[in-house]
Amino acid sequence: MFKSGARRVFAVTAVVLASAVVQWVGPSAAHAANPQCDGTGLIIRPDDYGGTHSAWIPGYRSSNFNCWLLRGSHNSGVGQLQRALNYNFSYFDGWVMLSEDNDFGPNTEAGLRFAQRWWHDHLDATIKIDGGYGSQTRNIMCWPAMNSGNCTHY
Repeated sequence: MFKSGARRVFAVTAVVLASAVVQWVGPSAAHAANPQCDGTGLIIRPDDYGGTHSAWIPGYRSSNFNCWLLRGSHNSGVGQLQRALNYNFSYFDGWVMLSEDNDFGPNTEAGLRFAQRWWHDHLDATIKIDGGYGSQTRNIMCWPAMNSGNCTHY
């Protein structure tokens, strides 16, 4: 079959190609430190009147909110992100309503870039406009509250 030298070259080539694919499709280094969100979790925050607001946000194993979502993600956390983006930006010129379908496709990425651009230009110039969901987006997003017409921040 193959001589040992040819097998070695084949094996090295396979490893190099596999590494290139992982680099190309894998999360960035910043995302790699945290897991990919696999669903949602509930946050509860005090309001100004002695009560609380609660909201569903993307999470990992329902209690770790230090997670990320990128194009290709598909779970209920993506749906909550889509819902929150629509809630926050539906009255803005140029906003295209997102289908709350739990699928992080090109429209969700474009919507997130729209939001990041607005936050960058109006609230915090350090916001990255990368179309990905992570701690920056989580922290600046106003999440629709379940028990009121308001929203709450992480």
